[in-house]
Amino acid sequence: MPSDIQDLVERCLAGDATAVREVVEQFQPVVFARCLRMLGDRQDAEDAMQETLLRVVRSLHQWDGDRPLLPWILTIAANRCRTALARR
Repeated sequence: MPSDIQDLVERCLAGDATAVREVVEQFQPVVFARCLRMLGDRQDAEDAMQETLLRVVRSLHQWDGDRPLLPWILTIAANRCRTALARR
């Protein structure tokens, strides 16, 4: 795990709003791309991306720091997309 990501997560967990913003900005493009690929609709992808990033920030305390962060985030995104597809 790169120390910069670990530091960023620790700052988020400590309540640093700037760190939360950095997490969102860093992962927003890749999460949006995954959601758009899965959902095929820009508005639905934006909604799923927002839900994903909100869930990521709220659940960072559950993330296993010994594992890479990005696959964990993309798993959350895929689950949000599956939920959106099921609602259709």
